[in-house]
Amino acid sequence: MKILLYTDLTVGPAELFWHRDLGLLTQAFRELGHEASLAIHPSDTGTDSSMPGSLGESVLWVSKQDVRDSSWWRRQNPDLVILGLWTRPKYDSVRRAVLRVTPNLIERADSDGMRTASCGLKPYARRRFDYCRDLTAGWSPLISPFVSFLYSATSVLATPWLEHRLARTLSLIPRLVVETPGAADLWHALSLHLRVSSCPIQQIAHPVQTSLFQFQPNDRKSNRVVAVGRWGSYQKNLPALLTALREFLRQFPDWEAEVVGAGLPDRSPIDRCQFTPAVPPHELAQCFRSSKILLFSSRYESFLLAGAEALTAGCSVLGPVSSVSTDYFRSFFADHPIPENASSLAGSLGLESKAWAMGRRDPAKISFHALREFSPIAVAQRFLAGMPAFASLS
Repeated sequence: MKILLYTDLTVGPAELFWHRDLGLLTQAFRELGHEASLAIHPSDTGTDSSMPGSLGESVLWVSKQDVRDSSWWRRQNPDLVILGLWTRPKYDSVRRAVLRVTPNLIERADSDGMRTASCGLKPYARRRFDYCRDLTAGWSPLISPFVSFLYSATSVLATPWLEHRLARTLSLIPRLVVETPGAADLWHALSLHLRVSSCPIQQIAHPVQTSLFQFQPNDRKSNRVVAVGRWGSYQKNLPALLTALREFLRQFPDWEAEVVGAGLPDRSPIDRCQFTPAVPPHELAQCFRSSKILLFSSRYESFLLAGAEALTAGCSVLGPVSSVSTDYFRSFFADHPIPENASSLAGSLGLESKAWAMGRRDPAKISFHALREFSPIAVAQRFLAGMPAFASLS
């Protein structure tokens, strides 16, 4: 079967993201015996699909004009098309071009489902404010909050127009795939509100580079909490992370912490908490394999890839109760919801460290369940299983 995966990103040959969602899916489909290719825009206009190297037929270098032309898709003659276009209405011309050639279209949305004020006025307004604060993080601390407030208020007031455009877009998507159960619930509710019944919604996780991120029987885990992110980002909420770690490490002197990523200060202000610049994936995998808990403090996340990577490496994953990823990740290592006395990040850390001390966490078991959910082959099979015409090929 011929499968085409497309996303509107512009990269060079050395920048191809085989460790991310559509890249991992392309390789997984090929391992399953399908003719799968990733269509993407070249940063160098001289790049073409005949370029030699290890990429082979896995990559189609395509122009932004071509993907809006049904004749280009007809020449490719795909049996299935997977779009990574985030349900944004500005790509409706691409969707129409594909649908003129094949009805077998799936769109992947890396969204937590909080798309309009109909999903909840207060959380939506807060999400828009946080999003704009992230975009304007380098601005004056007086101007950024004011502009973000205006952006949030404008987004709320524009809800009828935004929902009209989104309803039109969803009518062009035969099948929508999101990454967490919480996001799927929000999307289902939103599609009912918009009266769009032609777009089935399915939850399929983001795949993980399990060749690296996988717990091994001889791995020894330390009493360590690790946090990973782009810490210059307002979204990642470094102040909340440091507050939680400071309180937790004060109460649990036999534990330590490591914060990994770009945008960190030169020195950590907390005893037994190490700051480490961004590291390559194989070093991050080793960090996860030797740690017990991954903590995230983000104001919002559509999925949190580091959380899935940590689970496959045998860690438990903790985050804010407001995140759609927190309960989802918790289901891989705990059979009960977040306790009421764990409403703070530090409280969650304290209870989870006791669970490890009492032997109620088995890293091999956590990794086993996570691999079944996040391995690229398993994710690719779920994409096919959701399409009746191709279910037998999964």
